[in-house]
This record gives sequence, C-alpha cells and structure tokens, in this order.
Amino acid sequence: MKRSVVVTGVAAIVVAGFAVWLLRSGGEHTALDLIEQFPTAAIKRPRPEVFTVEDVSIAGVSHKAIAPSEPARVGWHLMVPDNAWLKVSLGMKEQSWTMQGNGVIMQILVNNGKTSEELVRLHVNPFTEPGDRQWKDLTLDLSPYAGQAVDLIFNNLSGPDPPRGQPFVDDRNGDLPLWGAPRVVIK
Repeated sequence: MKRSVVVTGVAAIVVAGFAVWLLRSGGEHTALDLIEQFPTAAIKRPRPEVFTVEDVSIAGVSHKAIAPSEPARVGWHLMVPDNAWLKVSLGMKEQSWTMQGNGVIMQILVNNGKTSEELVRLHVNPFTEPGDRQWKDLTLDLSPYAGQAVDLIFNNLSGPDPPRGQPFVDDRNGDLPLWGAPRVVIK
C-alpha cells in the first residue's frame, strides 16, 4: 500500500512538473530564430550595413534585436512548418522617447510568390504616445502558409501615413526602430 502511494505521489509530481514546464514555455518550441538567421537573411535593403543586431532594454525588458538605422527592409526565405506562428516584439530605442519626430510605421508581410499579405502595420511613436514606451509583443498566425516557401519581410518606414490627399512627410528624427527576438514557433 505504501509503495503505491509513493508511486502515485511521484507520478503526480512528474505530471505537475511537466504541466508547469508547458505553461512556462507556452506549449511551443522555436522552429527558426530569425536573430540567429540574420546573417543569411535573403533581403537586406537598402544596404546590409544599415542593420545591426544589439541587446536592447526597453522599460526594463531586454531582447536581442535587429536595429535598422534608416527606413529599411529585412526578409528571410523559409518553408513554413505546420502550426507555425511568428513571435516578435516591436519597439523604439529609449533615446527616441525624448526626440521630437513623427514615429515609424512597422510592417510585416508574407509573400508566397503569388500574393503579398500584410500581417501587421503599426505606427509607433514613443515621443507623443507614452503607451509606445515598451515592447509591443506580437504573435501572428503563419498556419495559412503551412508547407509553402515564403518570404517573411519586416519593413520600417519613416513617419505615419499622411491623411488622404496630403503629401508624405519624410521625418526621420527619432526613428530608432527595433525588431526584438523575432522567431517562428510551433504551437
């Protein structure tokens, strides 16, 4: 009787430990770390030297991030696995918080060679929007592209889109965008 109680207790601890591990890990694993794959990114425009990879802290939270120094595009050619999601944290370096400017547009696209779909387009401006003084964690569903070869493209663009009928203003002051910890995960 004592042995079955001990075995049951040990089994309960193992199951509980596994459940805690799953909850902590989000029940996912990283299929592709885009920071690790950055040197082999298929797209680096306008020039590769526009990009650096840095350890960056925003509001006390640190991520390894891709930091373009001007409006730019970076992209990876990849085969999308089943149950894939893109996880990335968007932000602006803390020094941009005090630099007057109109912010940046951060856009993520998936191009399968036939169509290009915009997964997200966000205007980030920590100078005027205190809510933008943090990482914006995104989880984007890639499962519609499972089994397909695609280009996953990150764009950072100067300033917000102008109101309809108004000219575009290329204000790059304070434009210090970051693509934090980008990775493709399997859930």
